This record gives sequence, C-alpha cells and structure tokens, in this order.
Amino acid sequence: MNAVKGTNRLIRDDMRLFLSIFSSIALMLTVVYLAIGFIFDVSYATQLFGPMYGGICAFAIGGIITLFPVAIGMGSTRIQFMKSFYMNSVWMVAGTMIILHVAYFLLHLLQEKGIVDVTLYQPGMLYSSEYHFLSYLWIDLMCGFLVLGISVFPTVCWMRLGMRNFFIMFFGVGLIITLIVIFADFGEWMKWFSSVNMMTLFTVLGCIGGALLLSTYPMMKNAPLTMKSKKD
Repeated sequence: MNAVKGTNRLIRDDMRLFLSIFSSIALMLTVVYLAIGFIFDVSYATQLFGPMYGGICAFAIGGIITLFPVAIGMGSTRIQFMKSFYMNSVWMVAGTMIILHVAYFLLHLLQEKGIVDVTLYQPGMLYSSEYHFLSYLWIDLMCGFLVLGISVFPTVCWMRLGMRNFFIMFFGVGLIITLIVIFADFGEWMKWFSSVNMMTLFTVLGCIGGALLLSTYPMMKNAPLTMKSKKD
C-alpha cells in the first residue's frame, strides 16, 4: 500500500468511525422519540440534527489534530493529506445527511399513516412548512458544509497561530461582530431576511463553508507536525 492509499484509508476509517458513532446516537434517539410518541400517544416536536452536525464537527476537528502528524509520519505529504481530508470530509457530510434524511422520511411516513405524531425540526422548514424531501436534503447539505467549514477553519488557525495569537484574533473578530450588532439597523436586516429566498440563502451559506474549508489549504501545505506551544 503506497502513501496516497494509506493516507486515504487512514482518514476514511476515521470518518467511518465518527459516522457510525453519531449515526448510532441519532438512530437511538429516533427510537426513543417514536417510543414516547407511540406509548403515550402524545404529539410533540423535537430535533435530531444536533448529534449529526456534532459528528461533522468532531470529525473535522479530530481529523485535523490527530491524523495530520500520523499521516505525515507514515510517509504522506501535507498536500496528499489535505486532498484526502477534503474528499473524506465531503463524504462525511453527504453520508450524514443521507442517514439523517432517511430517518426524517420514515418518520414522515409514520406521521402520514397516523401511527405517531412526532415532529422533527429541520432547517428546511424555514423554506417551506410542507415536507419536500429534495429541498430539505439540499438545505441540510448546505448546513453541513457550513458546519464543516466553521469547524476546520478555526482549528487550522489555532494550529498555525498558537493559543495566544488565536485568542487575540478570536476576540478581535468577536469585538467587530459585537460592534456590528450594536450599531446595525436590525429592522432593515429583518426586512431583507424575510424577503430573501431561503434556498438561495442556504446555498450561499454552504458555499461560505466550502470556501472556509478550502482556505485552509495554503495554511496547511507547509504546516509543522506539532501545534505551537501555549505561549505562542
């Protein structure tokens, strides 16, 4: 097995592990939700996407921090690692959303047949209150890529900048956002938010997540194997 296949297999096995763990949690929650609705004959709303989005976040952070030095130590190059990581990250998001929406679809069928009356909140409900499988799946895919991007980007910044410089940047960005929140006219923002097409908005958010993910490439192609010390 050469370095390229070895690196890809290392990251793929890690991706499968995270996907299995968090999918199992989500499926167990689904069983519990259905049991409560069926046994007690109650109508209520809850959510299932939290554990699945958490799985994407955990894989993104854990994969970069733990697998990067291992893969380089096995003979992989940094560029090979990042290409394999990007490819498996996309599979992680796609696999997560497929499993999540299979659960949504089965629950939707049970609702239509009147067996249970449990509603699972989904981001797609902001687009339409009526169930649309493909539209809901697309919106969740875009949310998944956004979660992936905002998980990987700060992790790489932390690795390259060190804890001290990272928190200086973090609080600087936080201060700018706070000033925008204080001085911005939210009335205009709310008008714009209510008028914008939700499908377009979530697609743009997904593209932002993808851009954040790909922006880590120049930072990682010459990255050292160890994170900077806490004093940096």
